[in-house]
This record gives sequence, C-alpha cells and structure tokens, in this order.
Amino acid sequence: MRKLAAVFLLLVLAIAVWVGAQWFVHRDDISVTIVFTKAPSLRPGDPVTESGRAIGKVISISPLADRTAVTVRLNRRDRRAIVSDSLFDVKGHALAVDNTIAIGTPVADGAILEARDDRFTRWLSSHAAAAKPYLAAIRARIDALSDQDFTEWTKNVPAWKKEGHDAFQRHVDDVQKKVAAAEEELKKSNRLAEAKKLKERFEEWLKEIGR
Repeated sequence: MRKLAAVFLLLVLAIAVWVGAQWFVHRDDISVTIVFTKAPSLRPGDPVTESGRAIGKVISISPLADRTAVTVRLNRRDRRAIVSDSLFDVKGHALAVDNTIAIGTPVADGAILEARDDRFTRWLSSHAAAAKPYLAAIRARIDALSDQDFTEWTKNVPAWKKEGHDAFQRHVDDVQKKVAAAEEELKKSNRLAEAKKLKERFEEWLKEIGR
C-alpha cells in the first residue's frame, strides 16, 4: 500500500513538473484565431510561417457554422509577426502569414481575425513589391500620428496663453480637430489601440492646460 502511494505521489509530481515546464516555455506566447471561409488543409502541429521563417504552430482547428476557425500559437520572440491586417495563405500543410501590405498593429493574445480572400486583396498582395515604398511611407506616417505630431501640435502652449483666452481656445480647438482626424485615420488602418491612446493623451493634455 505504501509502495503504491509512493508511485502515485511520483506520478502527480511528474505531471506537476511537466505542467510547470509547459507554462514556463509558453508563458509569453500568444494565441490567435483566424477564421477561414473555406476549410484549410491544416492539422494541429502544422507550422505557421512569415517570410519563410517559422513563427509558431497550429494548435487547433474547429468548425464555426459554415466556416473554420484555426487557432495558432506564436513563439514569444515572434509575438508581433501577426498584425491586425495580415493576410493568410495555406501552402500545403503550413499557414503562411503575409505582412507585405500590412500597416496594422500587432494583435493581442486571444485575438480573432478574418482571413481575407477577395480578388482585390489577392491582387494587391501579388503587386505589393511595386507599392512597397508607398506602404512604408504610410506606415511611417501612421506611426508618427500618436507621438511626434501631437508633440508638434501642442508645443506652443505657453505662447498661446499670452495671446488671450479667445485665441488660446482657438488653438485648442485646432488641436482637437487634428487629433480627431488622426484618430479616424488610425481607426481606418485598424490601429485601434493607437487611436485610443491618442484620444486619452489629448484628454489628459486638456486637463493639464486647464489647471
């Protein structure tokens, strides 16, 4: 009886060590679910690649009404390899991520994305090399919207205050319009987190200048 208890204890300990090791290995990984209109030829364990490099693997495939949900796990060092407007292509038994025309933000753990497969998206992806300089400029422009531009828009606050209340309020209204336009542009690019951050930064700035 005592021997059986010892074996059972060792088994429980081994399971606990294995679970702990799995948690340690994957603690910074993220899971993302991609919804396909057509069932892809994928299986759990198949690789997820980006630019020919393995960034994770498929962990489950589930029917979702008339579509198919594919959940993948990304390695901790490749957490930013899938963004909000990434394209996906199934090549044999591998899920390829295409970020050639992507300008969105890295997805959060548990995100659900739609695998776009319309004619225009396929055409844009196949001609992305020619558009690469323009896409790079768009990315740089969007990246600046939430940081550098706001600093530039608001750097003259001390001078505005010397112009009087009405003039100061006009400057504030002008900043608000710029923030609203930038927020809308960020939302169109699926950069919702940056749009929210910019809005919060503006609201915090309003509180500071009103003190």
